[in-house]
Amino acid sequence: MTANRATRSGLVLRGLGVSPGIGLGPAVPLPWRGRLVFRRPLAPQEIEAEVARFHTAVRIAREQLQGLRQRMEQALGREHAYILDAQRLMLEDAGILGEIETLIRTSAINAEWAVKLVTDRILAIYAEIKDDYLRERGSDIEDVAHRLLTVLAGDRASCAFPEGAVLVGETLPPSLLGELDPRRVAGLVIGTGGWTSHAAILARGLGIPAVSGIHGALAFIEDQAPLLVDGTQGLVFVHPAPEVIQRYQEQQKERERRWYLLRERAPLPTMTRDGVPITVRANIERLSELEDVRHFGACGIGLLRTEFLFLQAAPELPSEEVQQQAYRQVAEAAGPEGAVIRTVDWDENQMAALGSLRALRDEHLATTGMGDREPWIPERNPALGLRAIRFSLSRPQVLRTQLRAIARAAAFGNLRIVLPLITSLEEVQEVRRLLDAVCQELRAEGVEVPDRIPLGVMIETPAAVWLAEELATVADFLSLGTNDLIQYLLAVDRDNDRVAPLYDPFHPAVLRAVNHVLRAAERAGLALEVCGEMAAHPLHALVLLGLGARVLSMR
Repeated sequence: MTANRATRSGLVLRGLGVSPGIGLGPAVPLPWRGRLVFRRPLAPQEIEAEVARFHTAVRIAREQLQGLRQRMEQALGREHAYILDAQRLMLEDAGILGEIETLIRTSAINAEWAVKLVTDRILAIYAEIKDDYLRERGSDIEDVAHRLLTVLAGDRASCAFPEGAVLVGETLPPSLLGELDPRRVAGLVIGTGGWTSHAAILARGLGIPAVSGIHGALAFIEDQAPLLVDGTQGLVFVHPAPEVIQRYQEQQKERERRWYLLRERAPLPTMTRDGVPITVRANIERLSELEDVRHFGACGIGLLRTEFLFLQAAPELPSEEVQQQAYRQVAEAAGPEGAVIRTVDWDENQMAALGSLRALRDEHLATTGMGDREPWIPERNPALGLRAIRFSLSRPQVLRTQLRAIARAAAFGNLRIVLPLITSLEEVQEVRRLLDAVCQELRAEGVEVPDRIPLGVMIETPAAVWLAEELATVADFLSLGTNDLIQYLLAVDRDNDRVAPLYDPFHPAVLRAVNHVLRAAERAGLALEVCGEMAAHPLHALVLLGLGARVLSMR
């Protein structure tokens, strides 16, 4: 929460909008997810029974999660239900379960205390990791621990709230959110969790307006206080005045009117008033969004984020066949305008969070005959570490599998490949050599592949900006990734509410960098697409068009 201000309507709390929309209803505190746990020494003859009690609790917790996952898949689809797979995998992790069992035996303590000790140790590790995605997976650890402790206590989880409530609390575990009926919940106000948190992802999937970053919200908001939640702007109005409610209701009606108008105009050509044609493409991160691409008339897909395939396959790696089928769907849905597929923007911290490190090491052993010589150590700053193209090149078999899948799918449509976080020409050239080798292999196997698959560069680092002219000599096209580029240029974490106001797309350094890349692409005669939130913001998009951008890709 970056600022509060008193108004005639009471208090306005400012946080981070993580699920767009407007919700109005009475505040209802989320149930406290903590549980008092006490240490109880065991007599020697009690130990085996306590171990058995622990394993029974694990089995029941697994069954609960499996039932919840099935309900979530029916309501939201598989791409959202995978979130609970991470928790299920924790309940199947031999290392974690073995550590708890060993503590019960060697320390002669009750299962609850052993669960607490192991959970606290793991959470301390997660808290030290800088990467937002991985750090926020600590909420899964807490959620699993709470479920285990609830089962051990013989209690049943309750998730009953009055209809039209705005739920308020410090945290919202994914499993609790998955149990909510979105028709009964008007909004969410939570203290922790950013845009990439599981709670935020599920809230967007359920269509529940949500604001995060309101730390200690219950200190400002009493039970049953009327709230207005603006999940788009990240605002929470406590005791909103009638004129505030009326203003937002009018804005909501206007949004709906414009929404329907946009749907009607979607098939029409996109151009400026002075007749300059503009291409608007779609960014997607799961297959369920393909229908929206067709529905709203996007000119193909400007960016397919492929991380969802790795999330769904965890703790294994996605096979070539699974990837090929997904990319083929994308190719066929994108139509003649085609699709740009980004190689996985991943790092080993995220792989560890998914439990996929063992699969990485097994694949490395199978392809090289050698095991990894160095033990995995979590990176403290993965944003500047072995991520994106660096990760892919360090695990060539993972990259090879992905390139083979894309090449096979390219026979069914117009596909291009873009490489994330490029900082040198050598990285592009190395991937080009691997892609050419992969295509040659497939042809030798009798598989149809295009003569040449375009390979592009994502310009999202200062190094790539100032090497844009040189990169244009080895790339077939350029994509300007504004989200990461602004963060790297301004040294600002946009998900950190303490410095988020410094994230400024209109900063002179950002505008100069964008202009430099546009001119470099223009001189090289290369197509350039602008991706990211800057392309999607109406005012920012106008500036981009004024600088010469003609292809915008957005969610």
